Amino acid sequence: MKTRVIIKLLVMIYTVCARLEICDIKEIEENGFTAWLGNLLINPDGPLNPLRGYIFNKNGLLYNKRFFSPGVRIDYSLKKYNNLAERVGGYKFVFRRNPESDRLYINNNTIGGVNTGLEYLSEFHQKMIYMFPCVNGIISIEPHKNNSFTQFLRKHSSRPDSIYLLAALLVLSEGVDVPIEIDKSIGGSERIFLKNENFVFINLPLWLESIEADASKKKIYQKETEGIVLFFKKLCREPFLSEVKRREEPDSQEEFYNGEFLDSPKFLIQSYIFEYIDSIEQYRKFISAVRVFLIDFELYPGITEEQREHINNTINRCFIEKNPDNSIKNTYAADIYNIKTKIRNEAILPFTCPMMVPSYTRIPENILENSEDSIQDLVLQYTNYVETVLLNLFMCLAYNPEANKCSTEYMYGASTALIEFFNKYLVPTESVSQAKHRDWCKVVSKLNNPNIRYVRESRTMLYGGFLNILYVIYELFPLNNAIRSTIMNTINTPYNTNLERTKKLEELFLHILNRCLAGNHQISIGASSLIPHLENNQIIDIFGNIIFVFERNGKRESIKLTTFPTQSRFILLSKFRDYSEDIKNELKGLKEKYSNINKYTGNIISNYLNNAIESLKKKTLEQNLCMLNNILKNENIRNRLFLYGRINNIDYKAAIINYFCITNRDKVRNSQLLRIIKNIIGNTFINNLEERKKILPQIMYFTDYERLFSNIEYDLVNMPTEEISNDLLSSLVESMIYINHSKEAFLEYFSYFLRKSIHYKQELRIFGVSDSFKAIFIKATEKYGFSILTEIMQKMKECIESNPTTSLNDVWFAWLCYSCTNINNPMFINFIYAYLDPMRINNEYIARNTITLKNRSKQILSALEKEKTSLYIENNPVSKEKYDRLTSIFKFQLGTELGRLSLSELFSRKRNIHGNPV
Repeated sequence: MKTRVIIKLLVMIYTVCARLEICDIKEIEENGFTAWLGNLLINPDGPLNPLRGYIFNKNGLLYNKRFFSPGVRIDYSLKKYNNLAERVGGYKFVFRRNPESDRLYINNNTIGGVNTGLEYLSEFHQKMIYMFPCVNGIISIEPHKNNSFTQFLRKHSSRPDSIYLLAALLVLSEGVDVPIEIDKSIGGSERIFLKNENFVFINLPLWLESIEADASKKKIYQKETEGIVLFFKKLCREPFLSEVKRREEPDSQEEFYNGEFLDSPKFLIQSYIFEYIDSIEQYRKFISAVRVFLIDFELYPGITEEQREHINNTINRCFIEKNPDNSIKNTYAADIYNIKTKIRNEAILPFTCPMMVPSYTRIPENILENSEDSIQDLVLQYTNYVETVLLNLFMCLAYNPEANKCSTEYMYGASTALIEFFNKYLVPTESVSQAKHRDWCKVVSKLNNPNIRYVRESRTMLYGGFLNILYVIYELFPLNNAIRSTIMNTINTPYNTNLERTKKLEELFLHILNRCLAGNHQISIGASSLIPHLENNQIIDIFGNIIFVFERNGKRESIKLTTFPTQSRFILLSKFRDYSEDIKNELKGLKEKYSNINKYTGNIISNYLNNAIESLKKKTLEQNLCMLNNILKNENIRNRLFLYGRINNIDYKAAIINYFCITNRDKVRNSQLLRIIKNIIGNTFINNLEERKKILPQIMYFTDYERLFSNIEYDLVNMPTEEISNDLLSSLVESMIYINHSKEAFLEYFSYFLRKSIHYKQELRIFGVSDSFKAIFIKATEKYGFSILTEIMQKMKECIESNPTTSLNDVWFAWLCYSCTNINNPMFINFIYAYLDPMRINNEYIARNTITLKNRSKQILSALEKEKTSLYIENNPVSKEKYDRLTSIFKFQLGTELGRLSLSELFSRKRNIHGNPV
């Protein structure tokens, strides 16, 4: 009878929505579903606490594991391409990243027999790819293909079977052998099946109609779903049973930071359930299904006493008895909810971190009223790139920080559809539902303005472009004559140049946002890069990006709007960090509280809070590398790296790659470190010049980088100077120092760098005068002593002087000038002077830097004059001539008696001057 009631309660129409909010989890924590579970409550320290999945997501554990794990070979490429808009030093790049095509990394080190550990990890990572196909660089369970686990569940979402299937997988992950089967007794009618004596819990066919545009409606076998079910079935038997036990949820902090639990099936299924279940009501049904599988012993005929005991232990892990004295009080979710509420109340935008920003999704072309069905032919769906950019922008404009609400109160003349939308979605949430996406697309689709360009004939799916966005804004404010007239006047005014046109566009955006839409913020433009797009000599639209800076109450946050013909993006440029001291202190107090709880749930909360505190700091290269030194103390770093916060900051990524490239250059091709490097590169927007400059040059440390990174068309030998960051050398030197390399290792890597990078042209671009001087003369001498400079100079002579395209003296001359004007250390001035040959300084270099030299010549001459007695030997004509030749360069810049000579005449006599031994 109980089973009948639970089955009846599980029947509902599924709605595609967002994940559970922390307020929902807090409510589940406080009531524990007592009305449904009788005298039982959800165990807050057990696998049914949804806070686990919440933290796995928010803390970046799942993100790091899915995107950077060495067990996954991610699918990406960077290629030179002739038709891409980005042009850098003659290079054009197209970057392709397709997470749905990621595949398992095949380990070939199994010669001599089966390696059970590797076999388990291979299956684990394959199922992780199946369960989290991901899109757009974010964790997602929603694929756009026929054969996927989520698509399978969505297709059967109107039946309780799908919830029972998830419950069965969770119970299997706990080691209870639920008798779920793949029934293949009838060819062509394969199905997932589970029943007891009286009821059929799961009866789901594994053949589903294709969602591709195909009139034949052929059926597709759900191979990924079958693989997931079979994998979880294997967990209850050897050899996988032993592998699972090795990865049990750790109670101690030491075991937790080994990171083994990230390879646990419990981590996998708990993470998936959090992504899939979207409401308290649906979670209640899931809990009830789990309880059925644990208390219905009719499912397990003939079980042993040991198996019965294990089931009872699992019940105790999942549930606890209700305490009539109410002495058991759990505040896990309440603590997280309270601190998040305080942080949100201090923020000036509705998004406090990039994970909260809604990402594009697929939308039905024709949205029927009151329709919640998400399963349509792919041809009848579109991706709402531009629509999502507009949604996020309007959420920022409508947001009132004091009330924590989005309102059109200050948006005079807004359309009825716009007002109704924000009345319905008043309070920002941590994730956005499919319903909200659909409702917004209704607002901006089928607008009655012929100037608005849509991709589809149904007037859905907006084209990219800032002019197109302006026309949409025009239509969203039918009663605001100020906005409408300003837009039309600016667009229709003729301009003499494209630069004038793009500047007027920026002014127009700024005027509209500040004067008409943003009642709660002051907005300015931080930077922009805009390019008009022409067809038949007519401007169709303007593409590129604009950074908008929002200010309020002394706080600043920035967003970036990027729009091109095929894709558009809204980017929150930084996580909100401007916390009050009260919030910082409260975070520290909570961290202390949970660091003393020796339970798995306490550990993941403590780790989450610690990472939240660390994320408030803007870390230097030294801090990043010192942290990496601490966390990667041994070779088995497969998961340790993933426990210290989301790996999405470009400087942190660069530090990791620098660390691994320096420490791993001579390791085998298939090492864990190399695979993590490849995955970090593939999950970075390396089509962006600035990110590429920070990430890619480090691969030169691998002697056969062309083979190891064959999917990257990146020419390290003939690289344009625009591809080189001027702190490349300083980053290398500082990295080796912070990684605690020995003096010998430092010189070896320094030489290797010079031999590689010298092919880049313009050595001063590589050396970046001030950065390289500080790294070599300040930091290297602090680490290795002053004598290291002699060996550095010798290495430079060996590696650089033989190259006819370079002038080593230009580097030394630049260092001398910097030392005289910024450091003025006599030891440094004398040391550099000893190596410098003024007659070999490149005239072109002096000509390029005339203004800088002229401004600093007086100061440089003064410093040289102070050191005159130590710079050359009295009564030594050669030594005197060297000094005179050097100072004449600066006197010439000041227009002294040498001013009558041209630069070429000044250096017409070419010979070496050796006042001191070189």
